Amino acid sequence: MSKSESFTIQELSQQSGLPEPTLRYYEKIGLIQPVPRDPSSGHRRYPADTVSVVNALACLRASGLSIEDMRTYLQLLEKGTQGATQQKELFHAHAKELEYQIERLQIRKQYLEGKVAYWDALERGDTEAAQRITEENHRIAAKLT
Repeated sequence: MSKSESFTIQELSQQSGLPEPTLRYYEKIGLIQPVPRDPSSGHRRYPADTVSVVNALACLRASGLSIEDMRTYLQLLEKGTQGATQQKELFHAHAKELEYQIERLQIRKQYLEGKVAYWDALERGDTEAAQRITEENHRIAAKLT
């Protein structure tokens, strides 16, 4: 992409995977710089430097970063390598949060699988197995609180 090339909101939406309303919102809250308008139509024309930022934001959003973390990332990006330590901390903290969420999801999955096993046991008429599964599911549920 050349420095003089620009994109419409539809083109950038398609390229980045971000919906048009999200692009407008990111501009409104200052996550991306105000986008120049085509003088003849008044439509947004995203310049190459903004396209690069939008593509980075799309990746960060897909990774689950919050708006504030994206804002922090962009501010640190301006510092270059001097912001490297803080960038690493930002991503490490997010990775740890994802790890925690994955653990919680695994427990939820275990619980639901237990519910399937419980109903399977009842369907087979195996009340002893259903009772054991119920007790195990209580232990699993306790991890969720």
